Amino acid sequence: MRLSLLAVLLSTVAYGADAPSLPDMPVSRSKPGWSKQGNSLLLYDPTGALSAEIGLTREETSTVTREVKGGPSPDGRAAWTLERKLTWNASRSKMLESRRALKIHGTSGQLLWSDDAVDWPENGDPVVFSNDSKVILIARRQGESWSVEARDWTGGAMVKAGPFPRVVNISMAPGGRYAIARWAVPDKSDTHAFLDLATKSRKDIETSELTLGLARIDDDGVVRSGRREVFRFDTSVSTSALQAVPVPDPESKK
Repeated sequence: MRLSLLAVLLSTVAYGADAPSLPDMPVSRSKPGWSKQGNSLLLYDPTGALSAEIGLTREETSTVTREVKGGPSPDGRAAWTLERKLTWNASRSKMLESRRALKIHGTSGQLLWSDDAVDWPENGDPVVFSNDSKVILIARRQGESWSVEARDWTGGAMVKAGPFPRVVNISMAPGGRYAIARWAVPDKSDTHAFLDLATKSRKDIETSELTLGLARIDDDGVVRSGRREVFRFDTSVSTSALQAVPVPDPESKK
């Protein structure tokens, strides 16, 4: 019995010595473009191989908060990161300084443009892309004054709305022609500002007039709240009118 077992063991060792080595494991592949996975923004090249990684981090000390947050565009052709350094007093009851740096990254990881005034609204992200990444909506804060701006993928100004005392959230229709900025004055009802980037027009509606205070605008230019149609923009102007040129602020009320 012992001899038989020994023979089996010897034959196994001998076979292992002569066996061919395992082939290399294939390189992990993924869908080309930007994606957010865990605490990182990952960029995959046209072959699906990982070509860049940006860590999304947060660090805190007794008086300083450092963080990097971001996300990809819907089609993965671009991504944004916002780096913030917040300095507090010893009791952390008052912010002494806020330094920020928004970066828009392109299809190969290159920096397309940056902005040092973009900040987080009360809800949601400070950056919203259209589905094709060509229009980018941002929330900006300078001192106590906020504004919402639409820019093209190169950073060229398209439309600016504001100043606002504070911005609650921002959103955009998938096609990139229409946008929403929900803003507020302290101790008063919020207001929804609806923007048509093609005509540079704006319509403000008190949030209290909307069903549950919610509204959306689709690519047809219609503002809806629940099942109710609230407002309709004139869609006769072609989307080709979306040009990256600076325009004056529209009136705060219309």
